[in-house]
Amino acid sequence: MLLALLKDARRRSQRSQGGFTLVELLVVIAILGILAAIVLFNISGVSANAACSAMKTDGATIQGAADIYYTNNAKYPDSVADVAVPPGPANGDGVNIGELITANLLHQAPPATESFKYVVKAGYGSGTVQGNLVPATTCIYNP
Repeated sequence: MLLALLKDARRRSQRSQGGFTLVELLVVIAILGILAAIVLFNISGVSANAACSAMKTDGATIQGAADIYYTNNAKYPDSVADVAVPPGPANGDGVNIGELITANLLHQAPPATESFKYVVKAGYGSGTVQGNLVPATTCIYNP
């Protein structure tokens, strides 16, 4: 009887069992892990690009609003004091976003991660707006 049980057990163990070995499962898990790491690495750069593009779009909107404000009031909305041209805003003076909102030229203020100021240098007209992300990055509107 014991001999019959051993023969039966041996016969069952020799049957083809449809499953995966531990090595095969580990290889598949490793491949999935590598693919997940590649996807996460590629996605991380997307948000930085999106923030830069959004800041540049906001910069163009604020530039347009500042130009319309100047056309209507003969002065630029400056954070220090509204300034007529000439002389125009000083280099580094902030754009008075609140004044643009009050004048209904902007619907809302840009996010706190964006900073806009006037830049005065060769090739730029009076009232040229420059924007950058806070903290400072290489992403600049009107560098």
